[in-house]
This record gives sequence, C-alpha cells and structure tokens, in this order.
Amino acid sequence: MPLLYLDLDANVLLPEYLRAVILDLADAELVRVHWGEQVLAEVQRNLLKPKFGITPAAVDKLLRDMRNAFPDALVPGSEALEPEFEGKTDSKDAHVAAGALKLSRRYGDQPVLLVTGNIRHLPEAAFRDTLVQPVRPGVVLKDLLAVQPAVADVLDAMLRRFENPPVPREDLLAILDASNCRAFATALGSAWGLASSGV
Repeated sequence: MPLLYLDLDANVLLPEYLRAVILDLADAELVRVHWGEQVLAEVQRNLLKPKFGITPAAVDKLLRDMRNAFPDALVPGSEALEPEFEGKTDSKDAHVAAGALKLSRRYGDQPVLLVTGNIRHLPEAAFRDTLVQPVRPGVVLKDLLAVQPAVADVLDAMLRRFENPPVPREDLLAILDASNCRAFATALGSAWGLASSGV
C-alpha cells in the first residue's frame, strides 16, 4: 500500500488520545504526518486554555517532542498559496488548505489527505483539480486499519505505555467514539476481539 501523506489540522492534534493515535501510527511509519507553523501555534494557543489543564511547560515540551520526533513534518512556505483559497475555505483556515496543497507539490504531486474535524470550513469543492482530499480523522483511521492490520498492534503498544492513568482498550474505544471516530472505534474493537463492547 502506498504511504499516506497526512496534513493535520489543529483540531485533530488537540484531543490527547486522538493525537497519540495518529502520532504513534506515524512513528510506526504507517502514515507520514505534516503540519504548518500556524497549526502548531494554534495547538499551543488552545492547549493553554484552562479546560485542557496543561501547564505552559508541558505544552512547550509536547510541541518540542513533536518537532523532534518528526523533523520533516513542517511544511514551510505555503503562505503564497493562501490566495488560491480566497472565497473557497473559511479565511481562518486558508493556511491549512495552502499547507496541504504545498505538501502535495513537495512530494511530486502526491495525493495528500487533509485530516480535519471541520470539513465545513475546508470543503472538498475548495480542492477541485488538486490532489488534496479533506477527510475526517475517523474515516482515514478506519480505512487505514482495513488495509493495515498492524494498526491494532501499534495502538495496543501505545496503551501499554500509558500508566498514569492506565487506559484499557475499552476506554480508548469509548474515547475515540466520543471524538467522532465511531466507525474506527467499532472496527478497532473488532480487530481486538471486542466487537460486542457496545461501541
């Protein structure tokens, strides 16, 4: 299967466990993740809000670890492409669209999946005649699991890393379900032999 190139919107990097799932799959080289500098700034700005309960030092460490783990993830120089999306996407998300388009050209016109929880602001019509496809995280994860059974093993290993607090399989499935990834949670539960878990 060809390697999937994922351009990540900030909204899929904010939920702790969804972020962990995607980054662990990238670490296992099942996908290749990318983001723009403005996306990381948005992640930082939002994670500092009280509802996330994360200290500034912890946020800085998270972003530093992400940069170090995926040194080729950053997509620079996409600002010049933002005007191409004027009137096609939400103006606040033009930088995300431009980054995905830049990424497709960076890899020699490779297809790129723009992974976002906000398809309304980044509609498919905005990318007509490009190789960029906006897609919700649950869809790309479910499709990846269908062709890469190793996804289930990678996420099992991820859960063994979580100790404080521990996260059982069933809890991760419930978290993914609550993160609008129900179809993926159901498929993952089936891969783990938990199809009757109720997800």
